[in-house]
Amino acid sequence: MPELRLVDPNEYTVPGSVRTTTPETEQAVRAQLKQLAAEHAAQWADFGYRATDYRIV
Repeated sequence: MPELRLVDPNEYTVPGSVRTTTPETEQAVRAQLKQLAAEHAAQWADFGYRATDYRIV
């Protein structure tokens, strides 16, 4: 099964972001990871992190 993960601007996988997906669940998983990017970036905003700098791979 394919997996998706959230990668921060420094190319590290965000802890807890690895998700196994299927074609039916991919859109929902991507939405969850986008929300996680916003939450993670907010925690590190003092260091210049922005949610738009994260990637889903």
